[in-house]
Amino acid sequence: MVQILKNIAILRLVLLLSGLAFSSSVFAHQVSSVSLITHLDTDEGSYLLDAAMAVIPSEEQALNDQISPEVAARQFAEEYLVVLFDELEQTPELTIERINMSDEETPEELQQQEVVVKMNGTIPEGAKEYLLYLDPTSPMAVVMVVIKDEKPERRMQVILAGEYSRPVNIQPFVGGDPFEKPAFESSEAETAGASQEESRLSDEPGGFVSGWSGVMTSSPLLVLLPATILLMTMKVWSTVLQLGVILIGQSTVVALAACGFFPAILIAGPILGGLLAVAAFEALVHRELRWWRLNILFAAGAMAGALLVQTADFHRLFIESGGISIGRLILYVIGTELAVVVVTLLVAGVLLFLNRFAFYERSVVQPLAVLIGGYGVFEVIAKLL
Repeated sequence: MVQILKNIAILRLVLLLSGLAFSSSVFAHQVSSVSLITHLDTDEGSYLLDAAMAVIPSEEQALNDQISPEVAARQFAEEYLVVLFDELEQTPELTIERINMSDEETPEELQQQEVVVKMNGTIPEGAKEYLLYLDPTSPMAVVMVVIKDEKPERRMQVILAGEYSRPVNIQPFVGGDPFEKPAFESSEAETAGASQEESRLSDEPGGFVSGWSGVMTSSPLLVLLPATILLMTMKVWSTVLQLGVILIGQSTVVALAACGFFPAILIAGPILGGLLAVAAFEALVHRELRWWRLNILFAAGAMAGALLVQTADFHRLFIESGGISIGRLILYVIGTELAVVVVTLLVAGVLLFLNRFAFYERSVVQPLAVLIGGYGVFEVIAKLL
């Protein structure tokens, strides 16, 4: 339990720093991070969501007066957090309490407020499953731990916008772990369920396919990044060096995240979009490979890896599995790297063909650099505003 709370604190710090770095001062009080503990009492038939929300003020005091920290927290709870039992939405009662996280010497404009929102209600009679849904418009993810009948879940959950939490069986149990299947189920049912689970797992893609599809399908940014390095120069040595830097950054983050040493960066997409725009626009200025470009590409590769670790396949392979398989991790990394290399080769083939014509730089490189850079800027604006 202590370790779980420590992990929640670390993730909340990451989310809070992200909110402080990218929140706009034109708004009033805003929720910048949320950690939540769900208490389920199957004996009493009740539930309690204990949500701690960090709230940051605006630079404009007039706006702060319009929306207090309590109101901001209530709006977040009512608009974004959806409590479901057997997929039926519930309407819990809310109680709100403000806690000042700063000392008296901290200037008022820098003080951090934390609001504790308690959402409680009654579990519907006959309900079998609990879910928490985070509305797609939520500006941030939510860190959650479930405690069922005073026993905490083994792993905390990071629920992204538009996603459901892992389902929790809320039927009464007789001994054992409340997060396992109910003890009253027959052995035949357990055997059948195990067979179905094995069949489902056998049908799901393995590490290599998941890594390949993660690059190809999760975000256009991951495909545009290797293409961008060819806009400045297509010399073999320069291309290999830039590609290698991207792959090192990407694979390092993937490996660290799979081993549990890299926290979720929820704004990895906007950061990657900004770095992509810088790399693309640089191709409009000069045609030489400078040292700072390698730093930009390494950071972009790291953010590409941070995007990959947020995919459903990555969570299935390395988070939900409950353990790390070195062989599976190697296959996943190889899949991601091969996908990046294939994209680079395909784009290089097309650009090498067009490079034979006099209009290449004016009508191919410059428009592509503007389009890719513009898309990167769009990703930053769309995700952060």
